[in-house]
Amino acid sequence: MDLSFGGSSDTQKRNSYRRGLLGGLALALGIVAITPSCSVIVDTGTKQCEVNTDCPNGMKCEAGVCVGGGDVLCAKTSDCGSLGQDQFCRKGPGDASGVCRSLLSPECQVVEGDPTADNVFLIGSIHPTTATGFDGEIGVSMENSIRLAVRDMKQNVGGLPPVGEGATRPVAMIGCTDAGEGSVSVKAAKHLIDNLGVQAIIGGAFSGVAIQTANEATVPGGALFISASATGIALTDLSDKPAGATAGLVWRTVPSDIFQANAIVQYVPKLEERIRMELGLMDEQIKLALVHKGDAYGQGLRTALQTTLTFNDKPALDNGENFLIVDYGDPDGTTKYPETLEAVKNHGSHIVLLIGTGEAVSSLYGPIEIGWNSALGYKPRYVFSDSNYNTGALAGAIDVGADAAAKADWRRRTTGVVPGPQNTDQNYQLFVNLYGTTFGTENGDPSILGAASAYDAAYLLFYSASTIADGVITGRKLAAGMTKMSKADPPGDEINSGPTKLSDTMKKLMLGEYKSIDYNGAFGPLDFDPETNDPVANIQVFCLSDDGTGKTKEQLSGLYYEADSHSLKGLFTDACK
Repeated sequence: MDLSFGGSSDTQKRNSYRRGLLGGLALALGIVAITPSCSVIVDTGTKQCEVNTDCPNGMKCEAGVCVGGGDVLCAKTSDCGSLGQDQFCRKGPGDASGVCRSLLSPECQVVEGDPTADNVFLIGSIHPTTATGFDGEIGVSMENSIRLAVRDMKQNVGGLPPVGEGATRPVAMIGCTDAGEGSVSVKAAKHLIDNLGVQAIIGGAFSGVAIQTANEATVPGGALFISASATGIALTDLSDKPAGATAGLVWRTVPSDIFQANAIVQYVPKLEERIRMELGLMDEQIKLALVHKGDAYGQGLRTALQTTLTFNDKPALDNGENFLIVDYGDPDGTTKYPETLEAVKNHGSHIVLLIGTGEAVSSLYGPIEIGWNSALGYKPRYVFSDSNYNTGALAGAIDVGADAAAKADWRRRTTGVVPGPQNTDQNYQLFVNLYGTTFGTENGDPSILGAASAYDAAYLLFYSASTIADGVITGRKLAAGMTKMSKADPPGDEINSGPTKLSDTMKKLMLGEYKSIDYNGAFGPLDFDPETNDPVANIQVFCLSDDGTGKTKEQLSGLYYEADSHSLKGLFTDACK
């Protein structure tokens, strides 16, 4: 959105002249003029103004009369000091002057860095930091990861490279909560864009929230929007490219669920082999249930899986009654948990794919297991999607039991998939260690899906901003910069996440010595598809194991889907067998 602000020397002179003229008129007519924050007693028969700029700073023109409540013009944030400590001089990209706006809002209360500094690059963060349960921990972990990147910048470099003979440009973050709700996220995004002029937002932890925020706030507002954990397939198809632009305004630093679906498609035949061997099945048909949440995330994975899954040596859709699909609804609307439980138990599924978030564990996983028909002579293998990895929910469901053998068997039959690097990845380990050193162990969890990728999102913004030679940062220019993050030109080594090469890389991008780079993140290599903006990434298979004390822990199994070869690689560790 383009905004025109006053504040030039000519305008200031005209306003000064008008103030003097109006003051003289006030004395001559017996009018009492008071400061902009107070009321003004006027002769309404006298026309004082035609437009707002005819009035003193902080006043506006209504029906030809200057009244309070107008914009306070500013050249820098210190000009807004009389209005309160949380005021901010909001300027359009490249503008020398702007208007005073409140920096904070009910949703946006966290500040990292100094957003009032001259020429600051202000990044927005919108995550479910105040949501209840595990969603809140996800939000805190992601916001803290962005804060960590901003601290890396401040402590190691100081800011973005200067433009010409100017000074280093500091970076700051305003953190907002969406409480896990799309409408709250939209409200926060509009505050960041409209009131603060933010050109880049990292947010949308969940696919539905990300889609609503993009459609209703960031795309119309011209801001770049990066999700660090929304994997929903529908996000790929958003209409986000402005007319004449080279790139869309919506990106993500996690792969689309297409990759999760591909991993599950490769993994299910492996499970089928194991089931047949354990149960002594030869020509008998196995049964599979696809149980999914009724939101964009669950429906997207269902669509991808039902057309590509194979078992019993044929496509899933050719398996008749042996293939069960159940939509259990959405906790934000109507759910069908009792009907789903009954359908799965009556089906007698050998494999149950549970595609959802926390409710898939609390409302389905435990009840299916506990209510299973023991007369069948077997219990199902459960396969979860990424949203339930490392949340503690799976372990919590199992560990309420007292029978050690039953718990061990339940663990053995529970696996899932999650995008990202293996735990031994050096960049990932450096991020995890740095997060722990900075925030401790009681303030979020760096191993949660979305934390490492949020850290990467911030670094990609640093590098993308450095590609803007004139220093006038807009969402559209940042999006163009994002297209330069996957293939080095000139050819060279990967640029790893973290501050080691931050200063040198930003300078070379600014000077044009690097036309593009190959960024290798804490979440792994981020090779963006030029058509979809989606990154290519490997998918890990996770398992449940005994932590040595009889308690359940979640871990990566050693088996993973390699995106480049479209096949499974590695082997299950002994703990996962």
